[in-house]
Amino acid sequence: MAWSRDRLFRSLAAGPILFALACSAPENSVPPKPAEPFVPTLNLRPVFVSLGAGTTQIFQAEFNLPEVGLAKRPSIGWRVLEPAGGAITSAGLYTAPAAPGTYHVQVRREDFPEVTALATVTVK
Repeated sequence: MAWSRDRLFRSLAAGPILFALACSAPENSVPPKPAEPFVPTLNLRPVFVSLGAGTTQIFQAEFNLPEVGLAKRPSIGWRVLEPAGGAITSAGLYTAPAAPGTYHVQVRREDFPEVTALATVTVK
Protein backbone atom coordinates (compact mmCIF):
# COMPACT_ATOMS: atom_id res chain seq x y z
CA MET A 1 0.00 0.00 0.00
CA ALA A 2 1.52 3.26 -1.09
CA TRP A 3 0.99 6.38 0.93
CA SER A 4 0.48 9.56 -0.95
CA ARG A 5 2.22 12.64 0.25
CA ASP A 6 -1.12 14.34 1.12
CA ARG A 7 -2.39 11.35 3.08
CA LEU A 8 0.88 11.07 5.05
CA PHE A 9 0.82 14.81 5.85
CA ARG A 10 -2.82 14.67 7.05
CA SER A 11 -2.15 11.67 9.30
CA LEU A 12 0.94 13.30 10.81
CA ALA A 13 -0.92 16.59 11.37
CA ALA A 14 -3.72 14.80 13.24
CA GLY A 15 -1.24 13.11 15.63
CA PRO A 16 -0.55 16.13 17.87
CA ILE A 17 -4.27 16.90 18.10
CA LEU A 18 -5.08 13.35 19.20
CA PHE A 19 -2.18 13.43 21.67
CA ALA A 20 -3.42 16.74 23.12
CA LEU A 21 -6.94 15.37 23.49
CA ALA A 22 -5.66 12.19 25.14
CA CYS A 23 -3.55 14.18 27.60
CA SER A 24 -6.43 16.45 28.59
CA ALA A 25 -8.85 13.62 29.32
CA PRO A 26 -9.84 13.56 33.04
CA GLU A 27 -8.69 9.99 33.59
CA ASN A 28 -5.23 10.83 32.26
CA SER A 29 -4.85 14.20 33.94
CA VAL A 30 -1.96 14.91 36.28
CA PRO A 31 -3.14 15.13 39.92
CA PRO A 32 -2.62 18.49 41.64
CA LYS A 33 0.45 18.88 43.82
CA PRO A 34 -0.45 18.00 47.42
CA ALA A 35 -0.54 20.92 49.82
CA GLU A 36 2.47 21.40 52.06
CA PRO A 37 1.74 20.35 55.64
CA PHE A 38 0.94 23.19 58.03
CA VAL A 39 3.86 24.11 60.30
CA PRO A 40 2.74 26.16 63.30
CA THR A 41 4.96 29.02 64.43
CA LEU A 42 5.08 31.22 67.50
CA ASN A 43 7.24 34.30 68.06
CA LEU A 44 7.57 36.30 71.26
CA ARG A 45 8.68 39.91 71.64
CA PRO A 46 10.74 41.06 73.40
CA VAL A 47 13.00 38.05 73.87
CA PHE A 48 15.33 39.72 76.39
CA VAL A 49 14.32 42.49 78.79
CA SER A 50 15.79 44.13 81.87
CA LEU A 51 13.36 45.55 84.44
CA GLY A 52 13.33 47.15 87.84
CA ALA A 53 11.67 45.31 90.71
CA GLY A 54 7.86 45.55 90.58
CA THR A 55 7.73 47.13 87.11
CA THR A 56 5.69 45.82 84.20
CA GLN A 57 6.37 44.78 80.62
CA ILE A 58 3.98 43.90 77.81
CA PHE A 59 4.92 40.78 75.84
CA GLN A 60 3.51 40.16 72.37
CA ALA A 61 3.02 36.75 70.77
CA GLU A 62 2.67 36.31 67.02
CA PHE A 63 1.58 33.05 65.40
CA ASN A 64 0.48 31.78 62.03
CA LEU A 65 -2.81 30.16 61.08
CA PRO A 66 -3.57 27.47 58.50
CA GLU A 67 -5.17 28.85 55.36
CA VAL A 68 -8.21 26.58 55.70
CA GLY A 69 -9.90 24.47 58.30
CA LEU A 70 -9.73 26.78 61.29
CA ALA A 71 -13.01 28.29 62.42
CA LYS A 72 -11.63 30.48 65.20
CA ARG A 73 -8.37 32.02 66.28
CA PRO A 74 -6.50 29.70 68.66
CA SER A 75 -5.66 30.89 72.14
CA ILE A 76 -2.25 31.12 73.72
CA GLY A 77 -1.19 30.50 77.30
CA TRP A 78 1.31 32.52 79.34
CA ARG A 79 3.32 31.51 82.37
CA VAL A 80 6.40 32.44 84.38
CA LEU A 81 8.61 29.37 84.76
CA GLU A 82 10.10 30.22 88.17
CA PRO A 83 7.66 30.02 91.12
CA ALA A 84 8.68 33.42 92.52
CA GLY A 85 9.52 34.98 89.14
CA GLY A 86 6.70 37.49 88.94
CA ALA A 87 3.27 37.24 87.36
CA ILE A 88 1.83 37.45 83.86
CA THR A 89 -1.76 38.01 82.74
CA SER A 90 -3.59 36.29 79.90
CA ALA A 91 -2.99 39.46 77.86
CA GLY A 92 0.81 39.19 78.24
CA LEU A 93 1.31 41.87 80.91
CA TYR A 94 4.24 40.79 83.08
CA THR A 95 4.91 42.20 86.56
CA ALA A 96 8.46 41.70 87.83
CA PRO A 97 8.98 40.34 91.34
CA ALA A 98 10.64 42.34 94.13
CA ALA A 99 13.65 40.01 94.23
CA PRO A 100 16.41 40.59 91.67
CA GLY A 101 17.31 37.68 89.42
CA THR A 102 16.84 36.10 86.01
CA TYR A 103 13.38 34.79 85.18
CA HIS A 104 11.67 33.28 82.15
CA VAL A 105 8.32 34.01 80.55
CA GLN A 106 6.89 31.28 78.34
CA VAL A 107 4.05 31.42 75.84
CA ARG A 108 2.54 28.39 74.14
CA ARG A 109 -0.08 27.71 71.50
CA GLU A 110 -3.14 25.96 72.90
CA ASP A 111 -3.86 24.34 69.51
CA PHE A 112 -0.26 23.02 69.27
CA PRO A 113 0.93 22.76 72.91
CA GLU A 114 4.40 21.62 71.87
CA VAL A 115 5.00 25.00 70.15
CA THR A 116 6.40 27.44 72.71
CA ALA A 117 8.54 30.57 72.88
CA LEU A 118 10.62 31.86 75.77
CA ALA A 119 11.72 35.30 76.96
CA THR A 120 14.42 36.03 79.54
CA VAL A 121 13.72 38.75 82.09
CA THR A 122 16.50 40.21 84.24
CA VAL A 123 15.20 41.99 87.31
CA LYS A 124 17.63 44.44 88.94
